[in-house]
Amino acid sequence: MKKFIVVMAILSLFQVAVANEDLEDLLNEGRYQIEVGNYAAGKENLVTYLRKKDDPEAYINLIRAERLAGELSTSNSTAKKAEKKYPGDARIVYERILTVDKLIENETKSQWRKGKYLEEYYEVYEGYLEMTGYSDSNKVFELGNRYFKDDLYEKARDVFLKDRNGDIRNLFGAATTTRFLGEYRKSAGLYTRVLNEDPDFYEAYLGRGSAYQLAGDLNKGIKDMERYLEYKKNVDVYVAIANMYMSLERYSSAKSVLERASSNYPGSQEVRDLLVEVYSKLKR
Repeated sequence: MKKFIVVMAILSLFQVAVANEDLEDLLNEGRYQIEVGNYAAGKENLVTYLRKKDDPEAYINLIRAERLAGELSTSNSTAKKAEKKYPGDARIVYERILTVDKLIENETKSQWRKGKYLEEYYEVYEGYLEMTGYSDSNKVFELGNRYFKDDLYEKARDVFLKDRNGDIRNLFGAATTTRFLGEYRKSAGLYTRVLNEDPDFYEAYLGRGSAYQLAGDLNKGIKDMERYLEYKKNVDVYVAIANMYMSLERYSSAKSVLERASSNYPGSQEVRDLLVEVYSKLKR
């Protein structure tokens, strides 16, 4: 009798091991089919797997397969279902973000629906960053930049400043959004922090120069924009410097800047017009 019980126990363990191996094969086959672009076959394997066993990894791959197959609403529904089952899994939430982003991109008929998807995107992404403690600087930049492009400057700055790692791109983003919010002195201070970390982050010279210009501190604005030109030539920056010199009634300096600009950008009508104006001022 004891031998029979032992044999049955061994058979039971063997059956469990075989069943687990079969399940693993389903999951691996599902992943493989997705990688090679057979999304229908990938989904079939994963759905079969999930009927037998709940598993976050299978849900993540199913959400991805549905998204890649263009079944965006289904993908979003699957993601929501998975979130309820595994509320602490940030990977699932990020897959949902990618799906909602696709819904926004593909919605061309209804601006109202597109707006609702955008609201959902913001909400889910904020939740993701909260869940991960704003520890992924790339993801922080992604959402902050999205807010910035949508002219939601306060939201953008708030996100940029929460970056736990103090990534220089996010600090630059905070400086720029602060400038767009009209807080020019505060913006200049943030740009200074960027340059303290990396003196060759030349875009920060232009940003800080613009902040000083808008704050009325033209001499500092000129200095920073001239520093920017050491790294990268830009006709608009030459024009900005010339205009600041003209506001200060330093026409000789404006003439010098514009002649440099004319040498680099001989086809610029704006530079030519400003030179005419400066020459007329100098002849008086």
